[in-house]
Amino acid sequence: VERLTPVLSAYSSDVVHTGGVGTAQVAKAVNNLILWACLVADHEGLALARRYGADVEALRRALLLSSCANGPLEKWGMQTMAWADDDMAIVAEMAADAGIALPQAEVNREICRSLKPRRYKLDQYGR
Repeated sequence: VERLTPVLSAYSSDVVHTGGVGTAQVAKAVNNLILWACLVADHEGLALARRYGADVEALRRALLLSSCANGPLEKWGMQTMAWADDDMAIVAEMAADAGIALPQAEVNREICRSLKPRRYKLDQYGR
């Protein structure tokens, strides 16, 4: 790890050793699993708020100050779902290989597939 740190530092400000060989791939998959789960939850929450007449942008700013603050909410509208299905396929394969059920991940993968073509159109969410 020490020998690789200068190389990794050239394109990443944070380098974290996660364990033995292969654990960095696990860390990346877990990061993506949580990323897409947050994005789906953000989408659903803001769609619900909009349907009730809330100022979605004001609410988003308030949520960033709360316990549900997350990266996708902070970068709302700047992310695409381009890699969600690929990322979640990796998670599904890893879960199957490990013999662990991840039901929320399976549901989120399907939701990500349905959101991908909508490009964050809250007024169409849930239809």
